[in-house]
Amino acid sequence: MQVLSLKTPHIGQIFKQLSKIIMLAMIFISTASYGSASGGGGGAVADGQANYHTLRPAFVVNIIDGNNMRFMQLEIDLMSMDSHAIQAVQDHRAPIRHELLMLFAHRDISEVMGIKQREKLRQQALEKIQETLVKYADIDSDGTATTEDGHKYPTGIQEVLFTNFVIQ
Repeated sequence: MQVLSLKTPHIGQIFKQLSKIIMLAMIFISTASYGSASGGGGGAVADGQANYHTLRPAFVVNIIDGNNMRFMQLEIDLMSMDSHAIQAVQDHRAPIRHELLMLFAHRDISEVMGIKQREKLRQQALEKIQETLVKYADIDSDGTATTEDGHKYPTGIQEVLFTNFVIQ
């Protein structure tokens, strides 16, 4: 009669292999989730068609409501027909975020509550981003460029989109 021991090398080898598989799976999952959360659009950026870039993390600023302080959270996507502008936004993320934080911070609640007020804020944000790109990357939103097949498209950032707007 043969007695099996729990300390056989087969179980230990199986456990080691299983540990390696689990470790590799965890590395793969964490790498994949980092890539999807890092702010890129997920697809290739091409000139002459709408390209989107998410500014992350969300902007959280104080707003004034009478004698009370409240918070406003904004998630913002940018749209451009120009791949160079998308790259410039990524390259000059810090000054763009700085300008937007200065624009959004310490506003009165009456400046952000209505649709017209939010549209005005959106236009101001677009202007700040365009000014920053001219200053740091020499990208002008009033210009045009041409694709290899002769299609003309505008340069710079064309739209600021508020994808989440929360006031607490």
